[in-house]
Amino acid sequence: MFRIRVLSAPAALAIDAPTAVGELVVDGARSVFPLDLSHWRVADYQRQWRDGLGRLLRGAPSSVLMSAYRGPRGDAQLMWALWRENTSVYVQPHCVAASDLATPFDLEAAYAHVDVRVPAHDQALPIAEWRVDVEHLFASALQIRWPFA
Repeated sequence: MFRIRVLSAPAALAIDAPTAVGELVVDGARSVFPLDLSHWRVADYQRQWRDGLGRLLRGAPSSVLMSAYRGPRGDAQLMWALWRENTSVYVQPHCVAASDLATPFDLEAAYAHVDVRVPAHDQALPIAEWRVDVEHLFASALQIRWPFA
């Protein structure tokens, strides 16, 4: 199973900026995360998620799903990185720190910030990593209930 969606309507939950709550489900693992709405609306995240999943549908080896866009000069941009390897898609949380960039963060180039996948488990990295069969991701992107039964 694969799903990314907004769970709550925008609200002033945070002191700094309005937020909503998002949910990512990958093969039974569930992660709930805040969506920073200081620079983007919920519809902007949803559009980017469709575009990001569409990249994998069209054959790209990797993609991103933004989870906190903090503007071009934001300290850190948060996203879910996705890599397609054969019939599997791997998902890891990913952060792009402003201090690592020579220029302000460019949303049009967000996909370029995902490099080759480093298997978290194999390298004993302290980050989560999930795997899902590619057909579940495609069913989600195409809004098909899968499996059919």
